[in-house]
Amino acid sequence: MALTVIVYVSYASHKMSESELVEILDEARENNTKRNVTGMLLYRDGFFIQALEGEKDVIEPLYQK
Repeated sequence: MALTVIVYVSYASHKMSESELVEILDEARENNTKRNVTGMLLYRDGFFIQALEGEKDVIEPLYQK
């Protein structure tokens, strides 16, 4: 399998609180561990920048979601 890296920008539907961001981070860590995916999530002023790294057959469906 090929290692794939995707980096993208998205917009939050509303201004995120610290507790909401922690909840997203906790869920992402759990899901990423199950899928053998690594990543990075940045948030500022309503924008997210996310990087995902893993097997192509796992990363592409995550990106589509």
